[in-house]
Amino acid sequence: MSGTETRYDRQIRFFGTEGQQKLQKTKVALVGVGGVGSAIAQHLALLGVGHVYVIEPEELDESNRNRFIGARDKDPVPGSRKAMLAARLIAEINPQVGVTKISDGLVSSKAFDAVKSAHWVFGCFDHDGPRFILNELSSAYTKPYIDVATDVPAPGEYGGRVCISLGGQGCLYCLGEIDSDAVHRYLSSQSERDAIDAIYGVNREALDDKGPSVSPINGVVASLAATEFMVAVTGQRAPARFINYRAHLSVATKRQDTPKPDCPYCKGIRGIREAAEVERYLRIPHLVNERSRSNLTEGQVV
Repeated sequence: MSGTETRYDRQIRFFGTEGQQKLQKTKVALVGVGGVGSAIAQHLALLGVGHVYVIEPEELDESNRNRFIGARDKDPVPGSRKAMLAARLIAEINPQVGVTKISDGLVSSKAFDAVKSAHWVFGCFDHDGPRFILNELSSAYTKPYIDVATDVPAPGEYGGRVCISLGGQGCLYCLGEIDSDAVHRYLSSQSERDAIDAIYGVNREALDDKGPSVSPINGVVASLAATEFMVAVTGQRAPARFINYRAHLSVATKRQDTPKPDCPYCKGIRGIREAAEVERYLRIPHLVNERSRSNLTEGQVV
């Protein structure tokens, strides 16, 4: 038995040599690397995928240390790019996995090119703005998109969800998982947001939209996403379209919603590539590589 076969022996017993070979040929774009994204990076390395594009604009800060897998106590803050930390994590676990680290946000030429080059896409965002764009980009270029998020919808309720857009059979938009107001705010310039805040009397600087985030819940949701990815790639079964994890009830359930048959995103623009003009976002100056409005990487549904 070769070294590679020995390394993957226990999972080859599960999905076979052919399944392992499929994983080793798979390129993954991982967009957003925080508590959830770093857990997914770990799974991808252990599974032995062929290549991971790690896309993340932020640096590590002290408040990330309770959940960022692969961050070391001596990693400097500031000065440690999360993309670099995730790339290091993957390389230390499994040097057979190729890694490209991209320290830019989703709305950048490098990130768009990586998504187009990947076979599968994971999105781990705080906010619906980049989630909306990645949903559109993935559909236009027929990339299976796994959106992963933790959630604290009400006091005493907590958990997360995994939404998989595959084959034009449902997406975040037609399943009602996109907040159009949040998307509009994300796409607006700073002056436009300030004008709206002035009209409605909202002091956004006084608001703290960062919710709770703990490693065990992030890990469960990331594992659910990685499992659906694994069974889909290796051919074990079709992945679930939507999984809700309600940690406060200790249950995970599948939603059975019927996707909209006329969804403009997973149906209308699916597979039309450049004709969908998703690249128009790259021509919006305040979105391109804008790190000041990041906070896009902990996987929360806001």
